[in-house]
Amino acid sequence: METTENKKEFSSIGLRIFIGTALIFAIQIGCQKLLVLLKPEWAENYDIMFAAGMVPLYVIGYPIALLLMRKKDSPVIEKHSMKPWQILLAFMSSYGLMIVGNLTGLVVTTGIGLIKGAPVQNVLLNAVTTGNIWISAIYIVLLAPFFEELLFRKLICDRAIKYGQGTAVIVSGLIFGLFHLNFNQFFYAFLLGCFLAYIYVRTGNVKYCIAIHMMVNFVGSLLGGLLLNNVDLQTPMGAMIFGLYGLCIYAIAIAGIILLLVNKSKITLKMGEIIIEKGQRFKTVILNPGMLLYIILCLAVMIVQALM
Repeated sequence: METTENKKEFSSIGLRIFIGTALIFAIQIGCQKLLVLLKPEWAENYDIMFAAGMVPLYVIGYPIALLLMRKKDSPVIEKHSMKPWQILLAFMSSYGLMIVGNLTGLVVTTGIGLIKGAPVQNVLLNAVTTGNIWISAIYIVLLAPFFEELLFRKLICDRAIKYGQGTAVIVSGLIFGLFHLNFNQFFYAFLLGCFLAYIYVRTGNVKYCIAIHMMVNFVGSLLGGLLLNNVDLQTPMGAMIFGLYGLCIYAIAIAGIILLLVNKSKITLKMGEIIIEKGQRFKTVILNPGMLLYIILCLAVMIVQALM
C-alpha cells in the first residue's frame, strides 16, 4: 500500500509536468502560427517569430506550469547561506559538468547525423547566432534561469524532498534535461539540473540556483554568441580572440571538474522521511503512468527533432 501511494506521488509529479510542458509548447506554437496567419510576411523575420514564441511562454506558459506544480503542504527545506566565493566555485563546477554533458551530446548528435546523412540541428546555437543577440539575451540569461529554477528546482524538489535529497536531485535533473526536447541539450541540462538541485536541497535557497544558472548561460551562450556575431573568424585577430575565449571556458570547466573530484567526499545527500526500499526505487520513481507519459512525450519529440 505504501509503495502504491509513493508511486502515485511521483506519477502526479510526472503528469503535472507533462500537462505543463504540453501547454507551454502548445501556447508557443499556437501563437507563432496565429501570428503567421495574421502577418504572413513576418514568418521570415527571426526576431519577431522568436519573440512570438518566447513572450507567451513566460507570460502564460510558465505561470500555468508553476501553478500546476505548486503544493501547499510541501516540507520546508532548511535554509543555509552561500558566500560569494562559494557561489563562484559552484558556478565553475556547474560549468564543468555542462561541458562534459555538452561533449556527450555532441558525440550522440554526431552519431545520429552520420546515420541520417545530415547534421542534427542545434536549437540553442541557432538562437544565439540568428537574429538580435540582445533579444535572445533577455530570454536566455534573465527569464529562462528565473522561471526554470522556480519550476524545476524549487517546486519539483519541494515535492520530492520527503523521499530524500538524492531522489529530489535525480528527479529534478531528469525532468529538466528532458524538457529541452533535443539531444544537443539533454545531457548537459541533466547534469546541470542535478547539480543545481543539489545546491537547492542543501541551501533551501533557489536564489543561488538562479544566480549560477544566469552565470552559466551568460558565459556559455550569450558571450559565445556575441563573439560569433561580431568577430571575423577568418582574420588572425578574430581567430585569436575566439581561441582565447575557448581556452578560458575550458579552463573554467577543467577547474570545476577538479573541484568536484577533490571535494567529492564532502558531497553528501540526506535520507528523507519516507524511505523507498532499494529494489523498488526505479519502479516507484520512474515506472509510473505520469512519469512514463512525460518521458515518452519528450523522447518522441527529441527523436523527431534529431531526424528532421
